Amino acid sequence: MWNNAYNLESIREGMVEQDSMVPVAAIVCFLLGVTTLILLNRSKDRMWMDRMTGLMLGWCLVFFGLRYAAAAVRDAKVVGGIVNSIPNLDIFQYLFYSFTIAAIVIGAMFPFVYPYPIFQKASSIKLVTPIIFGVSLAIIISMMLTEYHYVWFSHILFLPGYFILLLVYFRFISEEMLDDDNTARRMSLASGIVLIAFFGQQMTWWLAQIISINDEFVGRFAIESGVGDYSYVPNWIGYTIMNSVAAISILALTAGETWRATKKGINGFTVIIYMILGVGLISGIADYAILGIVDSCMYTVCEDFPKSYDIWYNFTTDALVLLFTPLMVMYLLLHFDVIDSAAENNQWMTRIIVILMLLIVSSTMIELLQSILPVSDMISSAILAMVVAIFIGWEERIMKALIAEGESISKKLQALNELNEPEIQDSDLELFSKSMAVLTGFIFILCILYSSIV
Repeated sequence: MWNNAYNLESIREGMVEQDSMVPVAAIVCFLLGVTTLILLNRSKDRMWMDRMTGLMLGWCLVFFGLRYAAAAVRDAKVVGGIVNSIPNLDIFQYLFYSFTIAAIVIGAMFPFVYPYPIFQKASSIKLVTPIIFGVSLAIIISMMLTEYHYVWFSHILFLPGYFILLLVYFRFISEEMLDDDNTARRMSLASGIVLIAFFGQQMTWWLAQIISINDEFVGRFAIESGVGDYSYVPNWIGYTIMNSVAAISILALTAGETWRATKKGINGFTVIIYMILGVGLISGIADYAILGIVDSCMYTVCEDFPKSYDIWYNFTTDALVLLFTPLMVMYLLLHFDVIDSAAENNQWMTRIIVILMLLIVSSTMIELLQSILPVSDMISSAILAMVVAIFIGWEERIMKALIAEGESISKKLQALNELNEPEIQDSDLELFSKSMAVLTGFIFILCILYSSIV
């Protein structure tokens, strides 16, 4: 089953994914998601747009936390790479796929709600919950019954949202540049952050996608996994679409931020875009340089990648998807005032979020140090504890800096008279969390039953 359910996305992740980062990502994503949902439940005064945004992001983080947890448990139990000798571990692979699908469906629907809501009527807003629940469950069941052969075809769900985000970004950055509307920056910034959160990992492969060498990596890892009938066209379509969209996104964001920088100067987001662009450039050159090693599988015996190559991907692409993306999500929630972080009863939980964000950065740096230098786990753990201890006390200053200029996107759209305020009951929004909780239960039950039957 493992071989037949070969993960197309993990083709490159298998090369870059560092086991020690996955458990950290699982804990961080799950805790951030749960904390977000708790804070949102205490922010009853927020508009429907902000509350729905927080609910979707919170549950997306929860699903990703469960996804990484399943991957971490399975990887921890696999000895010597032999998985077929431990059939009970299939349940964790099913959980990995199922929670990934649920997160993808939420991500695909997210641009219809934020930052520029396409759904603004009460009837359409109420449809968000049943659509996500129904589509997620339908795809999970159908993929499970087809042994996950075509699971990554679901990436095509991102296409409509991608165009929405890109159009919103260029509309408002144009208004900022041409009309000198400084308030428009919040809209373009929010769109750019969401694009990075969705496609950040694949953005680091933009050059490899442009020069069309990603397929050679696909072939190598297919051979290594022992998949003879690997080339499932739907998977290839989903994989190619995702990489192509990501490449277009990073180049479009680079053009937009360069245009803005010429008039407004460079800011933090501009630096992030240039960093991802630079990482993709270096990664593409590195990928091209080792094509001989990649192709060795097809002609003789698979040669190992250079250690420096593995380290580079561990702390660029891998760190971006596992640790940097949650940071972007939390920045979106705090800086754009999606949750009421300033309320007195919410401040201590907001501090927890900030501490977790500091933990993400610190753990990444420690892992980098451990990969380069012969540092034992005990020493690295001690260093991490010291770093966290040093940062304790600074979390309040960081929190205040994050929310200092916080203004919700909904207020900006209200000022433009482009946001409808339908009558949405609290129960309608709370139904989303209830439905996602039920979906989580269904996923666990289905995976347990299917793994025991198959």
